[in-house]
Amino acid sequence: MVRNNILIAIRHLKRNKVFSLINMLGLSLSMVACLLIFKYVSFEKGYDSHIENAESVFRIYRIAEGEAPNDGVASVFPPMAPVIKSSIPEVENIARVIGSDKIFQSFAFSYYAPTGDIKTFNIPRPYFADDDALKIFTMNWEEGANTASLENPYEVVISASYKERFFGKESAIGKLLRFKNMEQDFKVTGVFEDLTENTHFKYDVLVSFKSLPSEWDLDNNYGWGNFFTYLKLNSSGDPNLLEDKINRAFVGIEGAWFKDEGVTFKLQKTQDIHLTSHHSFEMEVNGNKSTVGFLSIVGLFIMVIAWVNYVNLSTTKLIDRSKEVGIRKVLGGVKSQLIGQFLIEGLIINFLAMLLALTLLQFSSVFFENLLGIPIDFFGANSLKQTLVLLVLFTLGSLFFALYPAWLFSIQKVIVVLKGKAKTSNSGLALRKSLTVFQNVVALVLILGTMAVQSQLNFMQNQSLGMDIDQTLIVKKPFMDEANRERTKSAFVNDVKNMSGVQSIAASSEIPGYEISRMRFVALGPAEDDKALYAKDISVDESFISLYDIQVLYGRSFSNDFDDDQSIILSLSAAKDLLQGEELADWIGKTIYYETDPYTLVGIVDDISQESLKSNIEPHIYTHHDRVIYYSIKLGSEDMQNTMGQIEQAFDRNYSNSYFEYFFLDDYFNRQYKSDRLFGSIVSFFSILAIVITVLGLFGLSLYNINRRSKEVSVRKVLGASIRQLVLLLTKEYAWLILLASFISIPIGYIFLHKWLANFANHINIGATLFLVPMLIVFVLTLVTVGYQVLKTANTNPSDSLRYE
Repeated sequence: MVRNNILIAIRHLKRNKVFSLINMLGLSLSMVACLLIFKYVSFEKGYDSHIENAESVFRIYRIAEGEAPNDGVASVFPPMAPVIKSSIPEVENIARVIGSDKIFQSFAFSYYAPTGDIKTFNIPRPYFADDDALKIFTMNWEEGANTASLENPYEVVISASYKERFFGKESAIGKLLRFKNMEQDFKVTGVFEDLTENTHFKYDVLVSFKSLPSEWDLDNNYGWGNFFTYLKLNSSGDPNLLEDKINRAFVGIEGAWFKDEGVTFKLQKTQDIHLTSHHSFEMEVNGNKSTVGFLSIVGLFIMVIAWVNYVNLSTTKLIDRSKEVGIRKVLGGVKSQLIGQFLIEGLIINFLAMLLALTLLQFSSVFFENLLGIPIDFFGANSLKQTLVLLVLFTLGSLFFALYPAWLFSIQKVIVVLKGKAKTSNSGLALRKSLTVFQNVVALVLILGTMAVQSQLNFMQNQSLGMDIDQTLIVKKPFMDEANRERTKSAFVNDVKNMSGVQSIAASSEIPGYEISRMRFVALGPAEDDKALYAKDISVDESFISLYDIQVLYGRSFSNDFDDDQSIILSLSAAKDLLQGEELADWIGKTIYYETDPYTLVGIVDDISQESLKSNIEPHIYTHHDRVIYYSIKLGSEDMQNTMGQIEQAFDRNYSNSYFEYFFLDDYFNRQYKSDRLFGSIVSFFSILAIVITVLGLFGLSLYNINRRSKEVSVRKVLGASIRQLVLLLTKEYAWLILLASFISIPIGYIFLHKWLANFANHINIGATLFLVPMLIVFVLTLVTVGYQVLKTANTNPSDSLRYE
């Protein structure tokens, strides 16, 4: 019986090639979309899942009085770790972690091989960490599983990639790496496998925390808040109670000023950091839980659209196959057999769609990896099980949706269908219309979302930053001993300045796009009750403001013509906050206080967007101190590659033992929008897929409906109906359905847009155009899809349809 049903199903699919192909294409495209979305969502939700007992691992963060729990700062103070470890027994392990960029201008190791060769590599992601970090963060050890340690000063563990670069195939354990910044050799105690991409804490090397200078007295320094602190609870630890214990642990400790200033400490699960944590000074730009949730819904809706197509097209064939059902019943077929027959047809279509989807994924994996920004592997050892589970769920879903048309076929009355009087019910017609409206609503919302995301990204790209960052090359200044620092800097700057392809060069402690951690007070006087402002502090040279074309509103910029070591420049927002209600120009040349020292206010400049336009503009202060970390080099538009080569040569002459590290500022600045651009690309791609699936279903549905009305069209044409009247007759139903879908989609789309745009301090306005364009796109697609078949039918000779009547 099953074999017979399969043969009949195959014959039916061959006889109805167009409808079978539409169903198969729709299902396969929806499977591709769902598998990709599931892969992306799993990747995002799987951040830090490689950590053993991850549910017991937390990060401490701080919030000030009046701040929401989602605000605050991701890093805390170094003395907290030893105090917590000694006073709270529930804490099994605790580790401080700090990026080297908070300490050194650059970080490079050199390996002096016995052969005399010297290998030097810049390390992009180095961190200093306590030994407990090796117990908190799970690592797979290639070497040193029993020897890996950060317990002693000048110990280091490195990734397999850097072990390969430094030592090749040789063992790394016990070998020494020279760290020039400290003029110190570090011993390699372990080599770990390269980290998975979905972890918020990405590091290439971990250096012993005890290697940092003892004179810094980090175990008692409550004034430096750049240390990420992670802890692991034992089996008796309760995170809800632990927060209170941590805050009480510092009461009465000298230097622990937190409680008096209204600062409290909270815990967050390490696994939750990537999607839910958006504090200041995060290790990287994190993801967004709402975005992941939205994409999950999109994936579900795309699959449902394909199933809706199946239901619509299957039910439209009800009348054509009614005599088949009647004959099978006369020959003894029972309801369960008829349902089984149609379910087997659904299974075959689903199986073919599955093969096509897997083939598309296999041959397009590189494209999808670039689209999603994650590794794509559906058939590897770690992914195959998930892929099979999803495919089974797709199959079950397809069978569930196939039950309705199968049930409709099975309940046809024999006497009615054999007389040729079978027809669809009003409820069946209403269902098909409702499903079509649902498809259009999903398509409209996705098009609206795509337009909004792209418009917002274009808005941020084109919005004025208050400065010019184009064609700006950034070179990181290497660490230099104090005796040679100024001489080397001057020599390099002069070499670069004299190049024909360079317009200007400036030195600074920060660059646009970098989250500034250095905060300082400026005040109108030295007394505690004098008006004061806490602002971000940038050290710049005399060329910085002109290189970035920051507008000087009052006074002047720094200049070599003046002794500006005790001069200060304020941004406009800083000046307004500090000098509330006073004429800003009148303060130029007057004394204000930088911390406790008197400085001369020499200028007020326009505000700049130091960070992305997702954030509000913050007040800045500019000083002329020698804290140079970056060189900003404005390049000419001609022969930039040659100019960059000359800059590298000048760097090698002046910093012969250092690594030339550079990047273009516009790329660096725009990395802040990486997650938003990725979201825009993903939504755009899946919107196109959803539209294609919807159009396929609409094509099949309209093809059948218009063919069913061909005789009606012929009669109307014989009676004098014009082509225009016939087109209007056959398309107005679809126009009404689109109009209804538009009314439903507008509030849904508005809620989505309002919620998403709330993440941006600067954003586009939600105008009528955003809603009208998707309606127009769907209407045109529908008109083109349906219109071709309408015109074809309307231009058919009536005798071709009526010759047998």
